[in-house]
Amino acid sequence: MITQPLHILQCNSTGGDGCVNHGAGHATQPIHVRVAEATPSKWADGIVLRATSDGWIGIALFGPGDTAADSDTATVWVWNHADLTAHLSAGAPVALHSVYNVLASGRSRVSVVRL
Repeated sequence: MITQPLHILQCNSTGGDGCVNHGAGHATQPIHVRVAEATPSKWADGIVLRATSDGWIGIALFGPGDTAADSDTATVWVWNHADLTAHLSAGAPVALHSVYNVLASGRSRVSVVRL
């Protein structure tokens, strides 16, 4: 079930140009990265299950940041305006910040919309 307004899942990027949107799932703001890194207890480790060319990323989350009440693992879907399939293949380790919706993969940090 989609709980976020669909308009945030639209991108005004014109190909080679950068995205002009600054909301969740678009450009990563430096302040979001800083506050996410300042709250380490809100990160949940995970494994990429699937990444699609239209920006959807399925993640199996482990630990305290997940949403599963009676399970050790929760599958969540996040969205970013870019095609991240080259960087996030199935089985890749990631971390998702539960408050600031930042997805970490190695040294990369991207803004995501969590559904």
